[in-house]
Amino acid sequence: MTKRPLQFTPTSGPGCLIFFGLFWTAMSAIFFVISLSQGSVVSVVLSGGFMLIGVVITGYSVLTLYTRARVGKPEITVSSRLLCVGEPFSLSYVHTFPQAVRVDEIVVQLVFKETAVYQRGTDTRTVTHEEVIAEFQEPGRHFQPGNLISKSYSLQIPADGMHSLSVRRNKLEWFVRLRMSVPRLPDFVEQIELTVRPELVP
Repeated sequence: MTKRPLQFTPTSGPGCLIFFGLFWTAMSAIFFVISLSQGSVVSVVLSGGFMLIGVVITGYSVLTLYTRARVGKPEITVSSRLLCVGEPFSLSYVHTFPQAVRVDEIVVQLVFKETAVYQRGTDTRTVTHEEVIAEFQEPGRHFQPGNLISKSYSLQIPADGMHSLSVRRNKLEWFVRLRMSVPRLPDFVEQIELTVRPELVP
């Protein structure tokens, strides 16, 4: 059976983070005003610190959206999202820059991510570990509006790699990641999840 390539475009994740940052800032501001009215120095300092965290989250999210607006929407294609252990696949992307922008570096990665949740009494701790299985780096440059970039890469799930898993306290995930480094702005990052089946490639 022939596998048809699947195409993906960037999602609007930073928008959700902006909403969270604004909500956090608003709630912290309420407690900050209450603390001022009560004259509690400790409460004012704590609520002010929480409000500052919300401002930082919101500001970073806005800058992330600005990076996406400057870079645009690359068209990413993977030959298959459903793979076996040890199976090779290909990734390509085609992108036309809508605005003039300086990109320092373009990186494509195959990433394995493991997440474990530990419970100790009433405390819950989440530990995340990422391993870069393969990485391709392309030098950046100053792109003018209308400049086109097109690249293709051959990748492979390792023959001794783990399969995808999602249970109550453990998660094993595979991703391909495209990252563009833009000076003085957050990196542009687009990530596509792969599903690796618990069987070896035929």
